[in-house]
Amino acid sequence: MGMLQWRADYQEDRMSFYKASSSEYAEFYHSYVVTGSKQTVAPVTFTITKPEEPVLDKDTEDSDETGSSIDKPVPVSGPRYRERNPDDYIDLTPPEYIPYKYENEARLYGQFCSTVLYRLEQCSSRIEEWKLITEEYNRQALVPELYQALGSRSERSLRGWLERYLENNHDMYSLLHKGKNQSRGRKVTFIEQNYLLNLLLNPNNIKISTAVGSLKDAARRELLSSPSSEPTLRRWCKDWEANNQAIWVQARKGSKAVAETIVKTIIRDASLLNVGDVWVADGHNLAFDIMNPKTGKAQRMTMIMVFDWASRYPVGASLAFTEDSHHIQVAFRNGFLNWGALPEKVYLDNGKAFKSKLFHEGWENHDLEQELCGIFPRLGIKAVFAKSYNAKAKVIERFFRTFQDQFERFISSFRGSSVADKPSILMRNEKWAKKLFEAKPPTIEETMQMIAYYIRHIYGEHPHSGLNGKTPWQIFSSSTLPEGRIVEPGKLNNMLLSAERKRIRNNGIWLDKLLYWNVELMNHIGKDVIIRYDLGDARWILVYDTHDKYLCQAELRRTQHPMVQLAEDEATSFKELKKEYSEIKKLQRRTEQRTRMVVKQAQIAVDRLIIPLRNAQMLTENPIFKQPPMIEAPKPGRDEAIHAMEKQMLKNLPQLEPINEDVIDIKPTVKIEVTQESNNPESDISQSVNSDIKPRPKSFEEMLKRAGIK
Repeated sequence: MGMLQWRADYQEDRMSFYKASSSEYAEFYHSYVVTGSKQTVAPVTFTITKPEEPVLDKDTEDSDETGSSIDKPVPVSGPRYRERNPDDYIDLTPPEYIPYKYENEARLYGQFCSTVLYRLEQCSSRIEEWKLITEEYNRQALVPELYQALGSRSERSLRGWLERYLENNHDMYSLLHKGKNQSRGRKVTFIEQNYLLNLLLNPNNIKISTAVGSLKDAARRELLSSPSSEPTLRRWCKDWEANNQAIWVQARKGSKAVAETIVKTIIRDASLLNVGDVWVADGHNLAFDIMNPKTGKAQRMTMIMVFDWASRYPVGASLAFTEDSHHIQVAFRNGFLNWGALPEKVYLDNGKAFKSKLFHEGWENHDLEQELCGIFPRLGIKAVFAKSYNAKAKVIERFFRTFQDQFERFISSFRGSSVADKPSILMRNEKWAKKLFEAKPPTIEETMQMIAYYIRHIYGEHPHSGLNGKTPWQIFSSSTLPEGRIVEPGKLNNMLLSAERKRIRNNGIWLDKLLYWNVELMNHIGKDVIIRYDLGDARWILVYDTHDKYLCQAELRRTQHPMVQLAEDEATSFKELKKEYSEIKKLQRRTEQRTRMVVKQAQIAVDRLIIPLRNAQMLTENPIFKQPPMIEAPKPGRDEAIHAMEKQMLKNLPQLEPINEDVIDIKPTVKIEVTQESNNPESDISQSVNSDIKPRPKSFEEMLKRAGIK
């Protein structure tokens, strides 16, 4: 056969493909499309000519006995040629809906018909060629896949395929059965459809079989007519669910399920981030029990995790009984110290604990007496909150699922992620499994050590699909610390310690049922103070006044045995009790001494200043309180005057100096016997006392002056 030529004509300044005969199309399809050989096809040429009548081969003038239209090939008209803009939308939608499962069958029809057309154009006798084609098809030599799908066919059937193929402009889908290229509808009445939809499109999630049973019950009570069978109704419900998935999920599961399973999500390219640009923080309820150090009982705890978005590596974590702001501080402090620098932004959950004023309140013009300021503004970190109830917005949620599958399920105290996931040892009346698999809840310290080992050596060393095959630890450890965000541990510790307002009592400061004490607290009993403490270490607390002035570091107090005599085997109990008792007595003595000293100093200061002034005021006459007696006292007589003079004289006598017996030589006195004949007894007595002392007699005026009367 000669070269296949395509002819184009010029018509109204537009080019269009001219008509090609069936033999030319069959040769092109068989040699280029079916066999894939490009050498058997001559180069395609385009010529601009005026419209001409289509040229037909001589063989087409002959007609066979069956009168088939193959004797008169139907010309193929191509689409008008138009230069297409690269931005134009190409509509590839087929004219009719063709199920995908019949796509291969249609292609086999097209391959068979194109091959037959090519062979009929090349043969000398079409009758003989049809017999040969029928024989080759039935012995699976010609398009065996079509024979395996449809089975044997007569020559008349094969001719009918080709006629229908040409009549429909070489449309291979036209050879499919009419029932295959159109969807079949269930014979379900209008009232049945609406009754079922009314029950199924409900948030109570009524099952399809239950809804169909309710429909049939209503039909038996003659409330409505239901001619369809139950299997037909069930199939119709399943078809309606498959064809209206969005409406089905919205009505039965709500908007959150539609957002997670139906509507598309935003695709984020994490490769644009660097390590430390964004940290994601969220809480996760652990699915295994941990020993509570306060109560001694096993219970589930919450893990606060800080996650680097760029490397997918957890940088900090803490365990808490609830998702509170204090344990979030511990997790962030762990991450800051682990990496050695501060992140630029943090992507937080929308929960109440992450929105605490402790993180986000402005530092400027804050008052410690009211509430502490936020730590993120002080550190220069900007916080961004995720959308409420949108788990896909937080990349850390995917890590939590991996953590549960690779870590939590290997703990002996695993309780399951849900009620349906509960292990058999927690089932009621399950004795065999409880004996064989004993659950031993770990402590908080053991849990943190196991989590750290898992993150570093298991999860951190496993290649991640979102990191182009690299491991999270490889990306995280190879990052460089930004110079402007290097962490200062001292400043960071003071800033990230948990803080509370407490009142000092005589026994110290109560914090989480623990008592702290320092001697310095005795001077501030009854005052409100600000305490700062580390949730991971309960041995000490730092005490500040309300003006942020450091007071002391209080230590955790230890309890004593209520009856130490019962603890005879424990020598430390006696020693600790004696030590604390001695300290209490020492504090009491110290308080007494200091109080005595303060009281004396105050008395001395008052005496020096006030007593002289008070005495001076008492000597001055005060007419306000001067009240003369209404009955005057009688004038004193001679005896009263003499008695008053004696009292005054005795008061004014000078004080005698002490006698030094070593210096003064006392001479022996001369004893003079008193006789009755002595006329002056007084002079005799005085002479007998001391004969050497001879006082000079004084005058009356000197005696008055001596007494102070004159």
